Amino acid sequence: MASPMPDAHGAYLKEQWGHHWKEAERVQDYVDRSDREVAERARSFRYLLGLVPFDRAHPVRILDLGSGHGVVAAALLDEFPNGSAVGLDISEPMMAIGRERMARYGRRFGYHVGDFASGDLPSDLPGPFDVVVSSRAIHHLPADNKRRLYRGVFRVVTPGGCFFNLDVVGPSDEYLRERYRRAEEFVHGPPAQPTLPRADRTSAHGHFPESVESHLRFLSEAGFAPVDCFWKQLGTALVGGYRPV
Repeated sequence: MASPMPDAHGAYLKEQWGHHWKEAERVQDYVDRSDREVAERARSFRYLLGLVPFDRAHPVRILDLGSGHGVVAAALLDEFPNGSAVGLDISEPMMAIGRERMARYGRRFGYHVGDFASGDLPSDLPGPFDVVVSSRAIHHLPADNKRRLYRGVFRVVTPGGCFFNLDVVGPSDEYLRERYRRAEEFVHGPPAQPTLPRADRTSAHGHFPESVESHLRFLSEAGFAPVDCFWKQLGTALVGGYRPV
């Protein structure tokens, strides 16, 4: 277990992010909710696929950060039939589900067990990669770790390649935060009660959603150009950029 570290509100995280996903019940709760949200995420996934700057026959090499059970990697492998993907994750229960679901891709997909909570990518990643993606993972890292991670991602992306992060983002002020919450409830109704009690859910382990502006600054500092927010719906955004040739 990692040493406690302060979160954005001055509290302390009792463990390094990612390690609590080793609990099978927590993983199943997340996967069940994720499956229910597939249709809602379809449009953002299509935009991500459309932004990848490679011909569909190209044998792209893909890295999926915090791959989980492989949802984003699967979308990319379906779109790029000659591509291959590495899913970086640390949760054995999550990867067990992913190995079953991703078995149809054979040797085109495989997991790499590793942790990037500190902002550092594992030194033994089998890079470089043409496309690096992440979904719903990086918001768990504090700002300095995000900045470090983006620099590390830039180093493993091939010239002409790209990086996209589809994730939770923070509104620029509290007024917008409340408006987002009310809009979500207006469209979808009150949030469903999760299977796990609040004390056991991932929200207890820290969320650090940065503003879109902060993400774009971190990406530019890392060397990506151009960068942009390519899609946004309230508190979820697709940000990313390209590595110049």
